[in-house]
Amino acid sequence: MITGIVLKSFCHKSILITTGTLLLYISIVVYLLYSIDVWNAGQLKNTIVWFVFIGFVQLMNTTKITDPKEYLKASLNSQFKLIVLIEFLVAFHSYGFITELFLVTVATLFACCSAFAKGKPEYKQVQKISDYILVVMGTLIFIDSILNIYNEPGKFFSVNTFRDFLVPMLLSVSLLPYVYVFYYFLAYERAFVITHIYTDSKQLQRYAKIRSFVAFKGKPSLIHKWLIYSCIPEFESKKTIRTSIDKFKEQQRESTV
Repeated sequence: MITGIVLKSFCHKSILITTGTLLLYISIVVYLLYSIDVWNAGQLKNTIVWFVFIGFVQLMNTTKITDPKEYLKASLNSQFKLIVLIEFLVAFHSYGFITELFLVTVATLFACCSAFAKGKPEYKQVQKISDYILVVMGTLIFIDSILNIYNEPGKFFSVNTFRDFLVPMLLSVSLLPYVYVFYYFLAYERAFVITHIYTDSKQLQRYAKIRSFVAFKGKPSLIHKWLIYSCIPEFESKKTIRTSIDKFKEQQRESTV
């Protein structure tokens, strides 16, 4: 059952598109870091570990964001705390190529599985098992890294080690604009999906989206409230849509008086 869920979640269209665009974005960031001599081939494993355990997970948690501005502040603070240090220590110890390939593949599959199962009661047990496996893997690798640092402290204090610390922190900070845009994309999608219920006309759907975006200054919360306030008869024409928006704005002004 778990294997089936893993494969299903990994091949889920929305996750594939999201992961693909994130991978493209991070590739551009990596290229920019490479061009200023911050990133090199030795950081490949570090980057993959960051992508699986931090980047992908942080993106999946976008649905939990309620205030994007507060999220940005909290995220910037978190980049200098324990999570970056743990990722840095985990990346410090080098395993064999086959072992690292296996660990990254397994971690990626279970991370996708957990993301797909999240919020679905029927897959709650699968999510728990996936999260537990990821925690166990991370803990064991972390302990092994600490032991290696203790046995070989000379390797820990070097320029390359400093780069191991700097790269994941820069990747995490550079991810914030992507997450910010992704949050608004999800917010607009959740709001505008209601237009498909009110009318089958593509032209009216498009007009309602553009008109409401301008009228409410791009605030997804107000757009969503207006669409909940509206009804099917108000989507019969462009004129009725404009009237509906004006009525809602007037009601909003009266409620604040």
